[in-house]
Amino acid sequence: MAWMHCHIARQHAPPNERVAGIPLLLSAIVMKLLAKNAEDRYQTAAGLTVDLRKCLTEWESHRGIEPFPLGASDASDRLMAPEKLYGREHEIETLLGAFDRVVTNGAAELVLVSGYSGIGKTSVVNELHKGSRPVARPLRVCKFDQYKRDIHTPTWPRLSRASSARSLGQSEAALGRWRDVLQEALVRTAS
Repeated sequence: MAWMHCHIARQHAPPNERVAGIPLLLSAIVMKLLAKNAEDRYQTAAGLTVDLRKCLTEWESHRGIEPFPLGASDASDRLMAPEKLYGREHEIETLLGAFDRVVTNGAAELVLVSGYSGIGKTSVVNELHKGSRPVARPLRVCKFDQYKRDIHTPTWPRLSRASSARSLGQSEAALGRWRDVLQEALVRTAS
């Protein structure tokens, strides 16, 4: 789970920051290849090839690479749905603000997201798993279906199912702390 989180959320250091002498534009091409959002990456091998050949030509003739817009010749022959959310900046910033407060203060916070079916509530919440913010504290997400009101499913099992996969990726020490906290809470609840 930790590897998956790193792959999804953490931004790589640009190659020119890791190794001196790598041209800035070549580093930008690598970062474009590693972009988290699919629409920010090269869409075709042909587009990548054009940019790499242009870099090679510049390097061979000038021993440097003049800046040029990446992906100018990169056009996919297939229609792809973008992963980026448009028009939801306010809602995403509200959630990220709550998340940042929890990380900074250490106090738990409950955020409820409501709205009509199909308007993108889940997509907005899933934005917390993207980007450069590391998930330093456990984030629990629980979804309730408005059409299944008559089915009694307690909140605790829903939350525990949602978080168990993430918890399994933690170290033994972290799991031990969670085990102790849960055990203490269960003992208090039972008495």
